[in-house]
Amino acid sequence: MAGYNETLEKAMAIGKERHPDAPSQHHAAFANSVAYAVFGASGGYGGPSMREHWASRVVATTAPGGQPCSFEQAIDLLDECCYGPLTFQHACMLECEYCFDDAPGEVEQAREMLATS
Repeated sequence: MAGYNETLEKAMAIGKERHPDAPSQHHAAFANSVAYAVFGASGGYGGPSMREHWASRVVATTAPGGQPCSFEQAIDLLDECCYGPLTFQHACMLECEYCFDDAPGEVEQAREMLATS
């Protein structure tokens, strides 16, 4: 298994390859979240954002028996929550977590979602 920093770098490279037009905040959330899924610790590239906080919940509720994910499992598990459309679940992170590294316009979009729910 690669070390923590190597995992961050590899996840960042995969995210940028798969989603070259995504904002840098999405890439940071993806790399940090993959590292969290594999090692149980997060950090390295900015964050946290709504996407990163939501990804940690996805990991906590889907990782087999609370065990760490393999790198490949983490990549598959976290792609949609870090790169997909902003959802109500992402928006809810604003109300219960400290989020400060969100992509431009996403906080406003999330606040609108929350206001209309």
